[in-house]
Amino acid sequence: MQENKGFDRLHGSLVGVIQEAQTKIGYDRHAITFYYPASSVAHMLGTKEDADAVERALRGFAAHEAPTLGAVEVVRDGERFCFHVPAEGAEFVHEKVPDSGFLRAFLAVMSGLEVSLDDILAVFHRFSDSVTCERIEGSDEFDYLIYFTSGEPDGFRYCIKLEDDGCASYHRFIREDYEAFGF
Repeated sequence: MQENKGFDRLHGSLVGVIQEAQTKIGYDRHAITFYYPASSVAHMLGTKEDADAVERALRGFAAHEAPTLGAVEVVRDGERFCFHVPAEGAEFVHEKVPDSGFLRAFLAVMSGLEVSLDDILAVFHRFSDSVTCERIEGSDEFDYLIYFTSGEPDGFRYCIKLEDDGCASYHRFIREDYEAFGF
């Protein structure tokens, strides 16, 4: 039971990353490959954070994914894992996974030439009344942490960097990966 819950969480992360890629560059029926650090996969699977433990915990993951994402290949690459999702998996996400609209709206704002914190927060608040925004102290890489407090419409932690030229960049983390940074 715990294994399937971890597999479901990893599946959700893969689907979220595929949706993000398809939103950014458009949908094209092709295979897609992602690399995850062993620690990130461990967080999702609820296992020890070493690559050997993660590799053992991933046994059966390909069979779990077959009905939706197809024949997902998982290959260990040192302290990270390569997930190769076949074209039918990308098609499944495009055709069958509902789009909340949030990611599309968020990326539209983030790609603007003049991006403010108020613009970004307006997108979050358009999709939920329960939004947390915190200033990240002691980081040169990010200025703000923003996320949906309830985890809906997604549970990612968005780390935002506002540049002096009006542009902005971001990175999405699962909660545990963000917490591991120790900002």
